[in-house]
Amino acid sequence: MDNRINGVSRRTLFLAGGLGALAAAGLAGSAAAEDAPAAKAAPDSEKANVKLVDDFIKSWSAKDFDGDKVAAQYLADDCVVRMEEDKPPLMGPAAVAAAFKSFLTNGTTLKVKIAQTFAHGPVVANSRVDTMVVPGKPPQSFPVAGVFVVKNGKIKEWTDYLAK
Repeated sequence: MDNRINGVSRRTLFLAGGLGALAAAGLAGSAAAEDAPAAKAAPDSEKANVKLVDDFIKSWSAKDFDGDKVAAQYLADDCVVRMEEDKPPLMGPAAVAAAFKSFLTNGTTLKVKIAQTFAHGPVVANSRVDTMVVPGKPPQSFPVAGVFVVKNGKIKEWTDYLAK
């Protein structure tokens, strides 16, 4: 049975609705914060969580990217990562570093453009475009929604949802 509505999968509609609800909750929280002057600014912990996630993602584009070093720096020892929502989870920084190494070989690089990042407590969500650059081939771009859970200054959970 085809689970598509006007050519869009139910999974994509569900994801869009969920991210929309999360964004609406963030905006509602922002509106409430405007009514309470003392609560205008995001808590320092949320700012730190956003910075951690943004720095992690920006590190992927570095010319001297080192998956082992980056995974150890940003990911919790017991992290659970899904680079694609329909793939089995990777457990721990070493597994994530191995995944990076598997597709960043032979001069292949990853360029990332972050469109928006926001946090609510330990949850950080972002919208971005990941572009894989393989020598001798046209770049491939992937619109992504990323959801991260940050605990004790490290990424404990991370799941990317690819727009299909």
